[in-house]
Amino acid sequence: MNNMEESAAPIPSLLFPSRIRKFARLRSNQAFESMVHLMRENLDTKNVETKNGETLFARAKLGGSIGATVRLQVIPEGDTSTLEFSFDYRNLLFVAVVFAVAVGGLSAVLGTPALWLGQIFIVALAYWVNSKVQRFLKGVNEALPHLEREYARVALAEDRRRWQAEPKDIQALHRRLRDKHMKTWGNTRILDYKIAEYERQGLSRNESVRKAAEEEGIF
Repeated sequence: MNNMEESAAPIPSLLFPSRIRKFARLRSNQAFESMVHLMRENLDTKNVETKNGETLFARAKLGGSIGATVRLQVIPEGDTSTLEFSFDYRNLLFVAVVFAVAVGGLSAVLGTPALWLGQIFIVALAYWVNSKVQRFLKGVNEALPHLEREYARVALAEDRRRWQAEPKDIQALHRRLRDKHMKTWGNTRILDYKIAEYERQGLSRNESVRKAAEEEGIF
């Protein structure tokens, strides 16, 4: 079984990933609530259990009692989060061992070569459980970008309402920002890049300057 993956790239079949980490541009509570909702409504999981507190934790079944158990822990990192998914296949292994022993014993008693039938069943069962895990991870990969865009849209709408209610002198803010960067870095390349990046995300020039100023504690 694979110990760790940190990529959103598709995972090949029959890898049986044991732990996956994903970065999300969402606050921890947003990421947790969204993932739990997906697990309950869209990701074909059963018996979803959650724990809210210092640790945001959820657990669910993939493929019923003989499938995999998926555990989610959301690790807060300021305005972003790390989502750690772990997968437990002990139920699958238990069923496979019991079935193999039973088929082997039956084959010995009856004197028939039935062991290969048991092997086919175990392989088919393992493939089915792994396909459940792969579909779960595909669903997470597809959902995260949409969630990030939606929360970013809502956050920007809230910022715009606040900026309209509390207007500022944008030229003065920009001048203070430039002074700060000149004193710190000797140039304004980082500031210029940040403002340009916000503009690429759909903010106006004035909105970009104000957002950059607030992030750097200039009000």
